[in-house]
Parts: sequence; structure tokens; C-alpha cells
Amino acid sequence: MRRRARLGFAAGAFMIAVPVAASSQVVVPPGSEVPIPPKPETDSAQPRRDTIQPPFGRSVAPRTADIGPQYQWNREELFASGAYTLADLLERVPGATSFRTGWLASPKFVAVNADLGRIRVFYDGLEVDNLDTRNGSLLELSSIDLWTLENVRIERFANELVVHLRSWTVERTDPYTRTDIYTGDENTNIYRGFFGRRFGNGAGLQLGAEQWSSRARRLGGGGDALSFMGRAGVARRLWSVDAFYSSRNAARSVQTTFGTGLSLPAFEGTHSLAYIRVAAGDRTGGPWAELLASKARFAETSPRTAGGPMAIADTADSTTKRFQYLATAGMVRGPFRATVASRIRSVDGETRHSPHARVEFATAIGSVTLFGEQDGFARTRRGDVVARFTPLPFIAVAGAYSINSPDNDDSQPTDEGEGQPLAFPRTSSSRLEIGLRAWRPWVIAGLISRDTALLVPPTVYDTAYVPQYTGRRTGLYAGVRGNVYKALNLDVVGTRWDSAGLYQPRYQARSEVYLATRWLSRFPSGNFGLKVAFIHEYRGSVAFPTATGNLRTNASGVMNGLLEIRILRGVASYQIRNIAGEQYQIVPDFFMPRAIGIYGIRWEFWN
Repeated sequence: MRRRARLGFAAGAFMIAVPVAASSQVVVPPGSEVPIPPKPETDSAQPRRDTIQPPFGRSVAPRTADIGPQYQWNREELFASGAYTLADLLERVPGATSFRTGWLASPKFVAVNADLGRIRVFYDGLEVDNLDTRNGSLLELSSIDLWTLENVRIERFANELVVHLRSWTVERTDPYTRTDIYTGDENTNIYRGFFGRRFGNGAGLQLGAEQWSSRARRLGGGGDALSFMGRAGVARRLWSVDAFYSSRNAARSVQTTFGTGLSLPAFEGTHSLAYIRVAAGDRTGGPWAELLASKARFAETSPRTAGGPMAIADTADSTTKRFQYLATAGMVRGPFRATVASRIRSVDGETRHSPHARVEFATAIGSVTLFGEQDGFARTRRGDVVARFTPLPFIAVAGAYSINSPDNDDSQPTDEGEGQPLAFPRTSSSRLEIGLRAWRPWVIAGLISRDTALLVPPTVYDTAYVPQYTGRRTGLYAGVRGNVYKALNLDVVGTRWDSAGLYQPRYQARSEVYLATRWLSRFPSGNFGLKVAFIHEYRGSVAFPTATGNLRTNASGVMNGLLEIRILRGVASYQIRNIAGEQYQIVPDFFMPRAIGIYGIRWEFWN
């Protein structure tokens, strides 16, 4: 049935794409990673006026204070980055370490300064909660579909990464259609289709779908997923109303290991999110307000397994619902921005209130962000300061300081409920970063200090992992980031901690060198783009605590490659991971795949 659905979806996408392509004169707008030229007013034989309509309400996009290139991606950059999951993007940030057991279907988590609970994700302003009891309080990152997004922005606090995701929207009255088709090793196939259009009265309609599958014959752990998204609404100059829905049904097969008896059981479940949003005001230069009412749902239909001492207990046929309401208001005046918000969750019949406030001030020589929150859901209070000072164009200093404390006087963690985070003792953390611009790229060096922490284990991999307290830790990182010469760019960052710790290698580095060019001397129309990237990822040994001692992985170094060629509005893409076919583990006892190549095309049309 899944195979028939996949073939039907691919055929439908092809039937949409072919007639549109045949009737379209394809000319492209500028992009960033693989740039594209601007779209003309009309691209058909009959003149027709294409207009830009006001946007639907948009979640707050905070200013970031990183030195050099910011950790943010627009829609073009996102698809040209080579990332298939949110974990692929987060592992580029200093202090972040990703974990997975295999290819696309495997569960994925990211630890920040060794703490797997220091990732917070917001989708259109709504906080994404973990609803899958297999994962405890940890959010499994592959449950978030990157293909539905138009912008990803990572905000680096001192001991936490806050990920702001903005869903895809359209503003043109010309209909937009796009088809993506990929195939590759491990029987991997990915199909996507998009349609979006705005009308002259401000109304809009968007539809999108993705289906992917993979079959890992040697080690198991394959799977598939079918996702949908839709939006309908109307937007005028100072107000908008829209309704959004997304759904993701995913499944994975049993993944076993050799010699230990450990297995990752089969899984099937559906995540869905629906919201209604009302927005008013001018976000670019005046007061504004926004109201959202949402419902998140997770339903698991996994096959029941007998399970053994090393297997994860199955929680089949479970359904969890969570309602979230968000009221936000803000003011923009030149370099000053202020936002206040109230987030209300309904959890098991109990209402949890989480007010927060943000103040930002940014000029050419520096920026300061103040953030405070009383989180009734996690039962914690947070305070953060992030600042950057650039006295000269080639010198910059940035830093962050965070305080987290429980709402009660008890210094011990509270019991963990269904997907509810643990409450931690009061902690403070800091980060200091210095940058020097050496001609074009930025040379950066930084210091991270993380307080005592209770590390929550990724029990989805093995129920033998246990929570454990660790003391204060300090890390140093350095790197070179930015454009070097013409089309040549570097993004190299290495981190060293004061000692080997849990869920964190002592030494870790990610090095990416890439060419990104439009070759305007040869193609002045801008109808050509090229990106070639080579990436090397190194991590030292990592320890996973159990009641009887630590399990360890060995150090590993993996080389990846990416090629993107744009001609008019089509992008041919080829990516290979683990070029040398290294045999390595990221999680103990689970071997990662050997070399995986995947290639395909993204093709979009305006008609």
C-alpha cells in the first residue's frame, strides 16, 4: 500500500510539473547558496500582471549576535545546504553534538554542551513539545520536516540553542509549482510537490506533500514517511487570518546490532499540528499583535514486540493531544524592538502558563538582547543576555550569560511525566567569543562555561542508559568562517573540552570548504549557479552512562561531498556521505551506514 501511495504521488507530481513546464518561459529569482536571477513580470505568451500581496502573520525572527556568518538559512539556502533533518543543521554550531543510529529513519538528537535537553524548537512561534513517550522528555528532531520551511534561525544562548522555524508562505499572485525527485543508495527515494498562489483580494492557498523511503538491507533500520501541509487564509496590509495544518506519518523497521542483542524496535506513528492565526499591525515599524490557537497530536500504531532485557518496551496504540495558545504583542522603533507574550498549554486537563518578554537593541556597532521567561510547563525560570560589540569593521566581541532556576525551592529534579521536562537545580552558564576579520573571513575563538547539570539519557536507543549529574565544564573553540576569495568559502570550527565527558567528545571538529558561484562572466543572465562542497566531520570517543558503567564509541572521521548545479529554474543535486566507507559508530553498538550517495532534481515553475 505504501509503495502504491508513493508511486501515485510521484505520478501526480509529474503530471503537474510537465504541462506547467511546457507552457512556461523559465527565468529565475536570485538565491543565495546557488543564486538565481529575478523572475520577470510575466512568463507566458499572454501578458499578465504578477503582484505581491501582503504576507500572512509571521513568527518573531529574533536578531542573532554571532560573529561572522549567522546560523540561519532561507528557503534556497536550506535546500542547498545538504541537510535532510534539523540535526544536520544544528551540528554545525560550536558545542553541539548530534546522535543517530543510521540513515534517514533513525531517531536523532542533539546535545548542547553535553546536555540533550538544551534544544528548544519553535514552529511559527509555537513551541514544539515531545509527545512520544519513547523519548522521555527529549524532542526527536527527525519528527520535524525541513521541507515545510522557508526560514531557519538558530539563536545561541549561553547553554541552550533556540531554533526558530518559519513555515513556507507565498506572496505572488502568479501560481507557483515545484517538484523534487531524489533517489540513491539504501533504496532511498524522496518525492515532493508544492503548489501555492495568492489572489488579488489577498486570499491565498498552499499545498505540499513529501514521501520518502529507505531500506537498509545490511543493518536494518529502514523506514518511510508521508507528510502533508496546507494553508488557507487572507492577508491585507495591516491584518491577516490564516489556518495551517501539517501531518507526518512515519515508520521504521527493526534495527539490530551484532553481538550485543540490542535492537531498536519497529515504530509507526503520526505527528500532526493545526493552528489558526490572527495577526494585526506592522512588524517592520510599529505596534503589532498576534494570536494563535493550536492543537498538536501524536498517535502511535507500532506493532507490539515481545522485547527483552536490551529492547525498548513498546507503547503501541497510544495517542497524546496537546493544546497551545499564544498571544504576542510587540513594538518596533528603529533599532529598538520589544516583545511580550503569554503561552498557555493544556496538559492532562491542567493549564500551564508561560509568560516571556524580549527586548532587542541593535546598531551598526553592536547589539544587545534581553530575554526572560517563567516557564510553567517546565517549571523553570530563565534569564538570558546576548550581546555583540563591533568597534571596528575587523574586530568583534560577543558573549552570552544565562540563568536557569526551578520555580520551587527543591534543588532535586521533579518526576518526569508524559513528555514533561525535568526541573533542574539553579544553574548559570556563559560564553565569550572574539573575532578578527582576516581580509575576508572571520577568525573566531571562544570560551564556553557550563554549570552543573543533570543529563537526561536518550533511552530510545537503550533503556540501560541512566540520568546522571555532572559538574561544571569548560570548553574552548576556534574557527574560520566566511568568504576567502571570490567563490571560495570556509566554515571550519573545532571544539576542545577540559576533559572527556558524557554525551560529548573531548575533541570535535567540522570543516567545510565550498565553492558557490553564479559565473556571471560566462552567464551574465544569472541563469546558472554552482555549489561544490567537501565536509569533514571528526569526533572523539563518547561515553554513555549505564548503571554498571559507561559504554563508549571510538573516535571517527567522516568525509562528505555535495554538488549542486542550477540551470534556469532546475537544480540538479548530488550528495555522498561517508565517501571513504568508514566503519564507525555514533551510538554504542549501532554501526552507521557505509558510503551513501543520493541524487535528484528540484524544479520550480511560475506560470
